[in-house]
Amino acid sequence: MARVISFRWPDLEFGRSIDDPAHACELLEVYVGPQGEPGEERFQITVCTPSALAEQLQHHPFLIGRHWLFVPELHPAEVTRWLNIRISVLEAPTWRELAEKIGRIGAWEFEDYDG
Repeated sequence: MARVISFRWPDLEFGRSIDDPAHACELLEVYVGPQGEPGEERFQITVCTPSALAEQLQHHPFLIGRHWLFVPELHPAEVTRWLNIRISVLEAPTWRELAEKIGRIGAWEFEDYDG
């Protein structure tokens, strides 16, 4: 099982805050390790609202959607609470397989099929 060690919002450090939670796009780093074992890995997620995504698309007409989390409003405590619950229930026989699941955040039928 995974254990979330910490979260870090690099651009919100040193007193910077989100001016408008309904229009925000921030990088989130999640530090996760295997439960009962030492070590951790950093996973990065861009957390973005729909209006901020629309603005991003004006400047970059092509964005790869992997490792993005879309929210109606960006409230860091709510995002980290949701991710902590979601990541903490993930299981896999090896750390490599567990890290792959964490890197996807969600399940995908072909990678997660056990049948």
